[in-house]
Amino acid sequence: MSSIRELYESSIEHEHVSLAHYILHLLQEGIVSLEDDESTLNLSLADTEKVNNMIENNILGFSRIRVFALKRKKGTFVFIYAKDKQEATNHFSKTVRSKPINCHEYPLDFEIVKGNRFVSFREMKKEFDGFPVVVGVYER
Repeated sequence: MSSIRELYESSIEHEHVSLAHYILHLLQEGIVSLEDDESTLNLSLADTEKVNNMIENNILGFSRIRVFALKRKKGTFVFIYAKDKQEATNHFSKTVRSKPINCHEYPLDFEIVKGNRFVSFREMKKEFDGFPVVVGVYER
């Protein structure tokens, strides 16, 4: 079994925005403590309106950067970190000097091969300081 502290830290590390804000709210209200077992966590005790406001104001400072695959030509995709599809498309057009055929968001936990190991887009995001940015090109 794990503690609420471990669950909270994991939710922040893996960018589970809603869960992290719900736990923070329950901690602030004194409904749970970090030392409690995670099995005692009851999210229905939270004030949903307050939690939604916390999420909207991003009080935990989560990055809003996502990863997009933009098709350059048949079998060639450019991966870009950006806030949204529009920013990814604009960055693609500026960088590649053409319009993408399409643009699809990928989950940050999706793993790709980098060198001789697998790495998630979430882990790779830590390697970059500024966004939007081209992550790489994939050719099948």
